[in-house]
Amino acid sequence: MTTLEQQAIDARQAGDFDQAGRLFAAAANCAGDLQTQLNLQIRQACCLLAVERYPEAAALAQVVAQQARAEGFLPELADALGVMVDHHSREDRLAEAAHILSEAAYILNRLPNEPSNYQVVHNMAVTYAHCGFVEAALELYDREMRLAETDLDRQFAYASMSSAYHFAAQHEPDQDARHRFLHDGLYAATAALDPEGGTEVLAMGTALAHRSMMLAEIGHYHAALDDAHAARQLAVEHGMREEQVIAMAGEAMAVWGSTQNTDVIDLIGNAMALATEINFTEYLGPLLRVEVEVLWKLGRFDEARAALERNLREADRRLHDERAARWEHVRLGVEHLRVEALSESDPLTGLPNRRHLSHLLPEMLEDHAPVCVGVIDLDGFKQVNDEYGYLQGDGVLQEVAGLLERVCRRGDSVVRLGGDEFVMVLRETSPGDARMVFERIRQMIGVRTWHGIPSDVRITASVGVAVGSGGFDASRVLGEATAALQGAKKSGRDRISFR
Repeated sequence: MTTLEQQAIDARQAGDFDQAGRLFAAAANCAGDLQTQLNLQIRQACCLLAVERYPEAAALAQVVAQQARAEGFLPELADALGVMVDHHSREDRLAEAAHILSEAAYILNRLPNEPSNYQVVHNMAVTYAHCGFVEAALELYDREMRLAETDLDRQFAYASMSSAYHFAAQHEPDQDARHRFLHDGLYAATAALDPEGGTEVLAMGTALAHRSMMLAEIGHYHAALDDAHAARQLAVEHGMREEQVIAMAGEAMAVWGSTQNTDVIDLIGNAMALATEINFTEYLGPLLRVEVEVLWKLGRFDEARAALERNLREADRRLHDERAARWEHVRLGVEHLRVEALSESDPLTGLPNRRHLSHLLPEMLEDHAPVCVGVIDLDGFKQVNDEYGYLQGDGVLQEVAGLLERVCRRGDSVVRLGGDEFVMVLRETSPGDARMVFERIRQMIGVRTWHGIPSDVRITASVGVAVGSGGFDASRVLGEATAALQGAKKSGRDRISFR
């Protein structure tokens, strides 16, 4: 599988997205676990997007999303939802796109800022940009840059940032702000094209194309032409039609600006035709102004007036753009999900809370297989709060929560009841296996050195365990586990007791 995955990565870097997609699919079929399989399938979907096979990408992403949501694989779920948002946006199904994006954004906010989540952050930033939410996209690109570990990661980030800054400049009415966006976009594109950096074809094509048009916009026509020619060659060779549109626009603007050659009208027409065909007209404002100038010089006044009226309609549309309202809809959706989650989760640790346990445990017991419920209490925790403060105590609780989640197997659950009490529910587990799990937890807590607390401060764990199955009342099983916990404490603490 690793060999297939590397071959897929190499094909993608070389711009052969069809081959990369096939190799990612083959690697997914050989994956040893479900999460790896879903991760590879999402990378296959991204390759499908690159070759404009949007419905196929969305269908694959929908399958991945269903499985990732059921298993709690948050990075893969966020990526899958992002692909679905991209598809809905291209089809102007904006309400559906906003609804899905709300869930994706909520999940992204839950992911830690770790290098392993670099790709998820990058993909979501691209999704934001495609939806026109440029400020939000730029915030994610900044986050992405902090997570990037390799030159290739940084190249991808800079290339995408260049297109986002360019978009922001196109839609910024204030001239000073517009020039700042163009300056930042040129810096990002140049960083992406650093010869010491990566050689990803898609990143290079994106950076070259956008830099060509931005250079033309500020009057650096010869440099713009060089970039435009290089970008068009890459774009045509690898079927990157969006980059081809941008490069053609940059070339047309540079030729007109440097030579006033009216033959450029054919190139303008070709760029606009391709942009209309693929529904990618967001960057063409400066080109439309050039079109009017060329038509006027050619004496084609009626066409020039029609083009000018079209430009005015486009400007009016931008003035009444609904992006702000759509972003507010997404933001409210994220807030709704956050509040909804808070109702069944502990705000300190992020674990499910007692309310969640109240319907989780009955559902597990209905399956009739044995379920082991362990109530875990921290011995000596009061001393931490009393001597070192509640802030340090909260830190200990968060560390314990992380430790329990790492021990937890798929299908098991960890809940914070409150204070320093946690519950672990082990599905389809015998008492003997449960004792091994809880003994491991007891030992890990007992030997741990806690952040911000002197190393000689020892915290231990007492555990009470009860076993239930179909026909057992959930409150009864939890009550027996709590009683077992009290027995463990009375017997000297730092031990496991069964009922």
